[in-house]
Amino acid sequence: MNRKYWVIGGISAAVVAAIVLVATLRHGGGSPQKWIAKKYSRTGVGTYRSPKPPPAVAAEINKKHKAIDRVDDLARLGPQGGIFMRYPKLVVGVLPDGTGSRITVDTPSSGYGRYHSHVGGYWASPGTNGWNSRGVGSFRGGGPGSGK
Repeated sequence: MNRKYWVIGGISAAVVAAIVLVATLRHGGGSPQKWIAKKYSRTGVGTYRSPKPPPAVAAEINKKHKAIDRVDDLARLGPQGGIFMRYPKLVVGVLPDGTGSRITVDTPSSGYGRYHSHVGGYWASPGTNGWNSRGVGSFRGGGPGSGK
């Protein structure tokens, strides 16, 4: 009888492990920032380089780490534009850089401030804790009576 429970427990553990593995792979595992740092050449603090054009780089990043929202103004602004992806705790900018791309990774407030002229008409400003999964400013509690 004990062996039967061991087999059922082992099968259950394997199913749970498979679900966790698939979910991790599907969401790219880890943060977009860590993945970008491994995938592209670092040129400065929070700045990376790829020989590929911005649409290809943005597609690679978004395939691995699905953004909450994305603004692409390359068609309208050409080399003065870029592709900007919003994550709960990051803003990733992919900009033309010669024949390749410059990739920047910022906190929500820094990225929103840096790229406001590109994203200001599309994104609301982030809260003190970034954006939630729907892209709305996420705020930590506070003030009188909070936490009751």
